[in-house]
Amino acid sequence: MKIEKYKKLTNGMYQVFFDNYDNVILHEDVILKYELLIKKEIDEKSLENIINENNKYIGIDFAMKYLAKKMRSIKEIDDYLKKNNIDKNTREDIISILKKNNYLNDLEYSKAFINDKIILSNDGPNKIKTKLMELGVDKDIVDESILIFSDELQIEKINKISNKLINVNKTKSSNMLKNKIIDYLYRLGYSKEIINKCIDDISFKDDDNIIKKEYDKIYKKLSKKYSGNELDYKIKQKMYDLGFYNYEDMI
Repeated sequence: MKIEKYKKLTNGMYQVFFDNYDNVILHEDVILKYELLIKKEIDEKSLENIINENNKYIGIDFAMKYLAKKMRSIKEIDDYLKKNNIDKNTREDIISILKKNNYLNDLEYSKAFINDKIILSNDGPNKIKTKLMELGVDKDIVDESILIFSDELQIEKINKISNKLINVNKTKSSNMLKNKIIDYLYRLGYSKEIINKCIDDISFKDDDNIIKKEYDKIYKKLSKKYSGNELDYKIKQKMYDLGFYNYEDMI
């Protein structure tokens, strides 16, 4: 096949025109590697190899632009290349090249991911580990890198989160607030052992004024429908629902 001419496109790509073959779009690095600017003719087998090599260069370009935004896991790169119609064998070659040149490293990626989560979110280690494994990072790598999130860091973040919740939930009973904080911290991915240790160190105390206010509000509402022992029972039920178990000692 005779190469008739080239047409420069955008992003370092060229359209190559042949005399008796469909036009092919090639990466400039492939053109230079195979000296196509010098050669005037090429056989079909060589062109097939060039096209395969070209797909690899295109895939590397896709991957590098994707990596330029932020670090990625190996699975994220593979999924992205697949989305851009890069075949499996070519994806494997591209990932191998990127790993060899330290553009892909799931251990370093995991450490960076965890550090970002520690700084920018309230997520605990268990939630972060789950997310990393969803991103395709091997469990052994996740287990190794999560050690960055030390018990001391967990305690520091748990105390900060707990104090914030206490400050914005002053009208809740100590029992209800305590359970709410424990549930919230567990859903954030902190370990039960460390949560319990931190919560045990926090002094939860019901505010007498809040208890009196809640009692008066409930009494006013229920006394319109009930009286006597039935009223006392209904009030007790409502106060218990709110977590005020010792309200009778405080009103």
